[in-house]
Amino acid sequence: MYKADFIVRYHDIENELVRRLEVRLAAEAAAEITAAIESVFRNAGDHSNENIVINVEVGGSGDSDDDNRGHRIEVVNSSRSKLQNTNASTNASTNAITNAINNTNENVVVNTVANTVEEDQDTDAVNEEEEEEEEEEEDYKYTRKDVTYICEKLYRDELLSVFGAETIDDPKMDEGIKAIFEALIKNEEFQTFLTEMNGLLSDPSKAKTETELANLKRNTDYLLFITLFSQQSFYLTHKCLCQMLTLGHVEPDMMNQLKQRTLKIFQISDKKPEK
Repeated sequence: MYKADFIVRYHDIENELVRRLEVRLAAEAAAEITAAIESVFRNAGDHSNENIVINVEVGGSGDSDDDNRGHRIEVVNSSRSKLQNTNASTNASTNAITNAINNTNENVVVNTVANTVEEDQDTDAVNEEEEEEEEEEEDYKYTRKDVTYICEKLYRDELLSVFGAETIDDPKMDEGIKAIFEALIKNEEFQTFLTEMNGLLSDPSKAKTETELANLKRNTDYLLFITLFSQQSFYLTHKCLCQMLTLGHVEPDMMNQLKQRTLKIFQISDKKPEK
């Protein structure tokens, strides 16, 4: 029996872990770049008292599937004319900035604004506060590899849980999958989903006989079913199945989300080409 009251959380947990990881890496990158930029002004004579303020914005929404991120660094100086004769003395520090950016593993958008301060004590105070905060941080800082491992395990555990199985070889797993598949192909919303996706994934013209056509459809349905229960889409499939089992139907918005996710997995589009 499929547990429709079970809440699948692995995807939300993954998003939160990735979000926190990106924020931490952005802060570390900003600190590294700040130090490099400050070295420029320390070697620039008249600008030894310049204080660099870094505003960091992490690209993307935090979703682990969002790859649309970029990075750039912009230095704005209100007294740029005073720096025109300091190029030779600041080449080494400028290289340090470049290295800091190149060594940044995460894509970070960094906007820098130079503000003049009268005393160096303000900078020292900020540095002391940052050191205290660093001491309070946890000793272990997880990486993307850690996130992947954690969420893969959560996914497997939750997949087993919805079927009430102990292991992947548990008979309950096999029985549950068969029961769900039979219920799924009888549901109107899922029938439409399978038909639409079949038309996008398979080419009926390659089938020479009715038997080959039937086999092609069955194989494509099987591929789609496996994909629905993969880590990439199970969090959405589960919500759709819960609605199907408890309400007797699936809301259009949920089916559309599942369809768009499946299209993304197979890297195809449902848009008809322009003539």
